[in-house]
Amino acid sequence: MKHQDKVVIYPAPKGAALSDQYSVTVNGKPLDVYVAPVWEPGYVKSFGGPYSFAYFDFSGTATVQVEARNQPVTREHLRILPESRGILPEITGSKLSFAVSSPCQLSIEPDGKNGPLILFANPLEVDPPRPGDAGVIYFGPGLHLANEIKVADNQTLYIAGGAVVKGGIHAQGANIRIMGRGIIDGLDWERFKGPTLNLLRLTKCTNAVIEGVILKDSWSWTFPMYACRGVQIDNVKIVSTRCENNDGMGVCNSQDVKIENCFIRTDDDCITTKGFGEHLGIDPYPPVENLTVERCVLWTDRAHIWRLGCECRASTMRGLVFKDIDVIHYTDPTCPAITVQPAEGMLMEDVRFENIRFNGEGQQRFIQIITHPTQWAKEQTPGMVRNVVFKDIVLDGVAGHGWLEIAGSDPHHTVEDITFENVMRYGQRLDAPDIIGGHTREVVFK
Repeated sequence: MKHQDKVVIYPAPKGAALSDQYSVTVNGKPLDVYVAPVWEPGYVKSFGGPYSFAYFDFSGTATVQVEARNQPVTREHLRILPESRGILPEITGSKLSFAVSSPCQLSIEPDGKNGPLILFANPLEVDPPRPGDAGVIYFGPGLHLANEIKVADNQTLYIAGGAVVKGGIHAQGANIRIMGRGIIDGLDWERFKGPTLNLLRLTKCTNAVIEGVILKDSWSWTFPMYACRGVQIDNVKIVSTRCENNDGMGVCNSQDVKIENCFIRTDDDCITTKGFGEHLGIDPYPPVENLTVERCVLWTDRAHIWRLGCECRASTMRGLVFKDIDVIHYTDPTCPAITVQPAEGMLMEDVRFENIRFNGEGQQRFIQIITHPTQWAKEQTPGMVRNVVFKDIVLDGVAGHGWLEIAGSDPHHTVEDITFENVMRYGQRLDAPDIIGGHTREVVFK
């Protein structure tokens, strides 16, 4: 181990739910491994059952050793996703080992989605808050029964590594920070019956920073932001698959949002853009504008990776950029990975997907761009789409149809200026839509 190598381990608190499926060490230090459930009513076997996760901080190089206690590890079946990380482990019996030299989020899969280990290798914290600092709400290591946590102007909520905080967070105000390495856990509450509306909710926040925390098992949407401006989200990990309607990050009537280096595993949609301005008493409804999502790892068990639109009480949605992203699993065979669906008379424009890698699992549908309203639209009127670019996209893995669907609704609600450049589907360059309706213009393949 080099002199500059450093590893920080956070022991789990007494009473935390731990996994018996894996033992893990990092640079020889034992790492506690947590367990998370999947949605049980109407259980679908391909969801893979309960899974495990663990986390640590490091600099330099960290050598990870994993032992699978109850299943064999073979080179034929083992996958470490995302493959773009290029992790090639050594395997000895039921053990595997590998090194990482930069922060990452990995799914270690001896048997596919059946009980994987998700590993979060974080960067070291820099100048974290201390107990007693002015304006700081501090949760140190241990198990905390917090229920509702409110965060207001100029406050910092800090959840230390080794903390499990049972409760929900509602933040509203300016210059708010929510940070740390610990876990916010919603598993104790039934669906839609938590102490707050969401596990982590931002309302009318400006200049907010959310960094490092793990969001576990929400009872509803996991992390929506409503009518916010200037939100920075970095290295947030979502492990939330135990109920329906637990979407990952929802950008609702918000502007200037950046999401980077995050991991999301949900039962429902991973990332959404929506408009609910009337719920906030805001008229006219604010746009969703200037959203960037990059260097993330995404996994949904039952829905879309991206659902842009659907509920569209916003003046517009524009300037949406998604790049350098790994989609390691999307499970529902009938659900597109990407749905772009403005409705309620709204225009969606200037959307870009670039350098995105999909691990296919035989899905029928891949990308959908339509303007028809859904059952959740308040006004049952179509929307419009302008200028959407898909560049350097790869769908690989278990081959399926992977259909591309494009359709406008009428001469006034069209899909226009759509570009597919170097979009590869199971080794073939995409050169035409599989399903195309009327009222589409300037659909270009390169």
